[in-house]
Amino acid sequence: MKSILIVHQGAIGDFILSLRAVEAIHGFYREAHFNFIAHPGIVEVIQRRPYYKQVFDCSDSCWVSLYSSKEKLAGVLNNLLPHVDSTFVFGRPSSQIIADNLANYFGNSAHRLDPFPEPDLCLGVGDYQCRQLEKLGIPATPPPDAIIAPAHQDFLEARDFLSRNLGPKDRFVLLHPGSGGKQKLWAVAGWRSVINKLSAHSNIRFALLQGPADTGIVQHLRSQFESNSLILVGNWQLGKLAALMSEADLYLGNDSGITHLAAACGTPTIALFGPTDPQVWGPQGPQVNIIRWQPGNSFDEQAELKKISEPPFEAELVCKKAREWLQI
Repeated sequence: MKSILIVHQGAIGDFILSLRAVEAIHGFYREAHFNFIAHPGIVEVIQRRPYYKQVFDCSDSCWVSLYSSKEKLAGVLNNLLPHVDSTFVFGRPSSQIIADNLANYFGNSAHRLDPFPEPDLCLGVGDYQCRQLEKLGIPATPPPDAIIAPAHQDFLEARDFLSRNLGPKDRFVLLHPGSGGKQKLWAVAGWRSVINKLSAHSNIRFALLQGPADTGIVQHLRSQFESNSLILVGNWQLGKLAALMSEADLYLGNDSGITHLAAACGTPTIALFGPTDPQVWGPQGPQVNIIRWQPGNSFDEQAELKKISEPPFEAELVCKKAREWLQI
């Protein structure tokens, strides 16, 4: 069986944007198994894909040799990856040395796929990478809309959580007000307005997703409501979280890896984008709506603690789209 190596050192959201290209490579090497040098969290995203074999943590110090001499690289690969038929490196031009070193070591092809589209192309990351694959003779047929497949145990745990927190007629809305970049956070006043307006429908229940970087904004938002009105989902593993997303009626979130995960699960998704260009970096899919918020409508904890902010004007558009998805 052929062995394909994928090197992708980006965060979870970046990897999910690259999944179209990974799926296209799989379509070309249908019988091959894939090894990854990547963020270890992608295991829970792709472990049930037919090509998956294993993921090596790209932050491990042993991979520094990818940028170094052939002798040091050989010592690592002899132990971990004795054979590779073809390599694909997702990365900036500085990552070309990785592709060159691997090609020289294995004596076969190693291709670098650039993750940053040229501005005048007006292409999303996935489309741009697939275009590069097509130049290599690898067809890039779009994959199914939902390409994340959580494990059965993850679904059992997610459904148990829902049975303990929801009534039989409740509609379930997931909110992720956080993000890895503070400049990507929409104002709490916007989230508060959306929750208040949708709460007019008594069967709507909200769950707040909180990751390690989200504590400040999540706590600030929770302080605006009664303690039992928002269900907290704190620091769940990605597989279990993906299962929960697959059961949700709607997801609302900022520009973050978690929002990309929701879209890839096939969950109806409203993504709130501020300074980042969603045409390039936005989540893809027929069940995705992207709403831009304007400069000045970002989350400023100190400012919001001093005054009750007026909701930003895009809050009404978020509510309108949410009502359309929920059919209320």
